Amino acid sequence: MNILGLYGAFGFDPWEDPEQAYCHEAGASIVKDGVLVTSICEERLSKVKYDGRVPANSIQYCLKAGDLSPEEIDCVYIADCGTQVFYRFLNDTKKELKEFFINAKIEILNHHLCHASASVFTTDKNEGTFITLDGSGSIVFTENQMVGYEASSVGYFNKEKKKFRIFQSHPWSNNFGLYYITWAARIYMQKIEKQIWLCNPEYRDTYCGKIMGLAAYGKPKYDVNDFDVNDSTTPEVQMRSHPDDGKHHEVFDLLEADDRAYFLQDSFEKGLLTYLKLLKDKGYLEDNLCLSGGIFLNILANTKIVKEGIAKHIHIPPFPSDCGLHLGAALYGAYMHDENIILPKNLATLGVEYTDEQIQDTLNEQGIKYKKYDSFSDLCDEISKDLRDNKIVGWFQNKSEHGPRALGSRSLFMNAQPKENKDVLNSKVKHREHWRPFAGIILENCVEEYFEEGFKSPYMLFSQTIKKEKINSIEAICHEDQTCRIQTVNKDLHPQVNSLLEAYLKLTDSPVILNTSFNDNGQPIVETPKDAIETFLNLQVDTLAIGNYVVKKINQ
Repeated sequence: MNILGLYGAFGFDPWEDPEQAYCHEAGASIVKDGVLVTSICEERLSKVKYDGRVPANSIQYCLKAGDLSPEEIDCVYIADCGTQVFYRFLNDTKKELKEFFINAKIEILNHHLCHASASVFTTDKNEGTFITLDGSGSIVFTENQMVGYEASSVGYFNKEKKKFRIFQSHPWSNNFGLYYITWAARIYMQKIEKQIWLCNPEYRDTYCGKIMGLAAYGKPKYDVNDFDVNDSTTPEVQMRSHPDDGKHHEVFDLLEADDRAYFLQDSFEKGLLTYLKLLKDKGYLEDNLCLSGGIFLNILANTKIVKEGIAKHIHIPPFPSDCGLHLGAALYGAYMHDENIILPKNLATLGVEYTDEQIQDTLNEQGIKYKKYDSFSDLCDEISKDLRDNKIVGWFQNKSEHGPRALGSRSLFMNAQPKENKDVLNSKVKHREHWRPFAGIILENCVEEYFEEGFKSPYMLFSQTIKKEKINSIEAICHEDQTCRIQTVNKDLHPQVNSLLEAYLKLTDSPVILNTSFNDNGQPIVETPKDAIETFLNLQVDTLAIGNYVVKKINQ
């Protein structure tokens, strides 16, 4: 059975009136006879950051990857984007899709259900609890009357017994997502002393990450909580303040931007942990906990959840935000049709892989001089020397990552030791705010040597504290609070970048390099060889390692 999962603004333009019809991170995923073939976000193909429009390019990408025609698709599952205009055009959407996928069953799935599915069906656990938390999901109706939007859902799953139960909380309660993004926007505007339209898609999706990074520069000047707790049968945590409702928390008015960022992050973490502990105390949580929804891109909060021991096993997929909705829709469809779901070892590398022939043809078409390495080990030795010498390296290997973070397939690498490398990348390459930190990538068997927590993090979803004696050796990735968003790699999940790190370790005695996404500020991460070459040429990047080829700028 061939199942296509979709997410996007079907029937409307999400940028025409984003306050009323917002939709972002559109894309498509395909499951063929139970095998997850590929998953892609529309932005990687359209080159429009956070593109939420109809994922036409993604559909073609998936069909090609699965070697399928539209007529061969059996089911199309669409994740609800949770806006009233989506429902207004629902019948037209189904009709148009049916004209293209003539043999397919077309079905709309609940927003939070798709979020949950993206986590539940990518965990290796058979039974457990799932929690979905975001800013806004599907519309919630009571007696045919709209009463709000999903903000939190809790559920139970047992794959063997075919149980998948989801329970929605009261609309707008436990809304950690809306709380964070709204305040983050105001704090960011205060910090840069500029007014930006909140709902402009060019900015809206960037505020949370920017302010999460800024929080480390703030100070805990007031020990107060910005939430209320309803410890009832169904626990609720209501965040108090909202900059648009006239009920500002009194503390915010007394703080500068950096301290506001700290206060926001601290209140967010405390409220989230309080909610999770209430659920645990009430007996709602199993040993295995699957988390999904955009708030679980907050690596500081994720780390606190793990440290607090909320559950014995915690699973967060590398695509917890809306970019995972179409994947969740496809996997839920496979589950409903009793398909035996088969996933790749590395949950993040879900794009297509480009051959050496395709890469070489693109290099030749662009008139680029290159050197081909017959031995990948030799290529890694050469790239290691460049990194040792403080060169900036574009790294294009394997399948592209699905999700918002570069995890060693579409990355920019640099020596993690010199402190000034952070400022070099921020100002000359990434063109972004000076306070924003860079992530690191480390050999898995070395993580305990460098970090206090020392746990595996293959999808860069957690922040770990750098050991004091190691800070000087990796200053470029040491944030203001002595932490780092670190990714751990091994030869099974990340064979190419693992080989590079082993070569770098042999050359420099360091198993760590700086890792950031292969893109300029405001652009999507590169997808194709052509994207990689063009971005390499347009940025102040010294070397490009693409497949078995190495390209260097003429001035070297």
